[in-house]
Amino acid sequence: MPLQKSVKTITLLSSAVAGIIGSGWLLSPLVCVKIAGPAAIIAWILGGLLMMIVASTFVILTRSFPITGGTVRFFQLTHGHFAGFGFSWIAWLAWVAVAPIEMMAIIQYSANYLPSLMTHDATPVLTTQGFCVAGVGMIVITLINSMGMKTYGRINHFILAIKLIVPICAAILLFSTHFHAENFTATSGFMPYGIQSIFAALPLGGVIYSFIGFNPVVQLAAEVENPKRSIPVAIFGALFICMIIYVCVQFAFIGALPGDSLMHGWKLVSFVGDKGPYAGLLTLFGFAWLVKILYFDAIVSPYGTALVQSVATSRIAYAMCQNHYLPEYFMGVTKNGTPVRAFMLNTIIGFLFFLPFPSWQHMVGFLVSCLVLGYVVGPMGLMVLAEQKSDLLKPFSKKIIHPLCIIAFVICNLLIYWAGWSVVYKIMILFIIGYIVLMTMALKNKKIIASGTFNFKRGSWVILYLLGIALISYFGSFGGTKQIPFGMDFAVIGVFSVVIYVLAYLLTSKSQQNGALIL
Repeated sequence: MPLQKSVKTITLLSSAVAGIIGSGWLLSPLVCVKIAGPAAIIAWILGGLLMMIVASTFVILTRSFPITGGTVRFFQLTHGHFAGFGFSWIAWLAWVAVAPIEMMAIIQYSANYLPSLMTHDATPVLTTQGFCVAGVGMIVITLINSMGMKTYGRINHFILAIKLIVPICAAILLFSTHFHAENFTATSGFMPYGIQSIFAALPLGGVIYSFIGFNPVVQLAAEVENPKRSIPVAIFGALFICMIIYVCVQFAFIGALPGDSLMHGWKLVSFVGDKGPYAGLLTLFGFAWLVKILYFDAIVSPYGTALVQSVATSRIAYAMCQNHYLPEYFMGVTKNGTPVRAFMLNTIIGFLFFLPFPSWQHMVGFLVSCLVLGYVVGPMGLMVLAEQKSDLLKPFSKKIIHPLCIIAFVICNLLIYWAGWSVVYKIMILFIIGYIVLMTMALKNKKIIASGTFNFKRGSWVILYLLGIALISYFGSFGGTKQIPFGMDFAVIGVFSVVIYVLAYLLTSKSQQNGALIL
């Protein structure tokens, strides 16, 4: 049974907003100020604008080609299996990890009143009891989503209302009662660690992680009743709404920090209850009634995001089956159009992420770069379709699409680079594992090669791309050897991105001339 076209604009918009507003507002305000000081506000604005540019490539793609699991399907369809599998593998694993991340955020906040859930050393991690609670939470998400899109939509609308009201009220209350303008210039000024810290806060402070949640729109595109109207409204509307909320939340948080918490500088900001930063501040100021509501939201908000992203990730697994990357067994759909087997697979894989990353911040720094790498699919997939299917992309012309794709590609590469070498080398290891898996699958599953879509030559630019990103990161100023100085590294990433874009363009154009079209 195929997936049903039953998703309306309001459901799509609410899914995108719910996917974006999760654990970010609860934990990132403190993490960001420790990295960038008061300039964290700029990081939120910059992050929102950069993601809008990247998202615009997906808007054009999905409104023109509404397919299930676009994140993994577009690359395979435009560049072949060799290029497509690595990015599909990374994107699938990274998005599967979102639900565990959100469960981690819930437990981290809950540890303030249920201390047995986490350890209490300098870097708190889950206890055995915490692992059990996280596991139960993941199973419940799977059960809810197995009931179908109508049930999911009703629950999501209720959760979204809470997710919007609580952070807005908390920010307004702090701003109106405990706002200290001097905090923005205290301890070495507004930008105490320089402009570099703003860029570092994007991946490491959870800023980009907070904005990439529009993913459900891309994955559910085939189930949308009117994709040309609904998809742009959902993606751009969600990003704009959430950017305003995040900036307000960060602004109020900085202004409300007690003076004594800044005595040792922004990197060492601390106060009683800072495991749950917003709840800690509200407790200090005596707003016990709002703290209770916030602790409730600290469960509802991340859980809602986990619920939404689990729906989206099930479509990614479904698309992986269509690409022959996973057994077709996992494409099984219930009578109400739910890919329940894909849900179960993702839940099992999600459990494993609690083991190497037993705390929220451990997970975010690594996975945000994997998720951003998955968004490379947008500009690089759209580039090919602009040449092969330009008539279907109207009213967007090649003169608009190619510059947009180049800018979006540069942004993605900068975001990956800003995460630092300690993160980038781990991504490269994942890619190597992924290609070992692909070669093993190609030997066992002849469909991948026999279908004529393996396209090693067409996708060979990926090898140079990954090597280039790794080398620039290793020699760069974000956790590397700093042989490429700060400032110069931006130019290097820009030039590198354009070279790779042109190379990929030439390789796909040559395949097109030879009749090796995939679409």
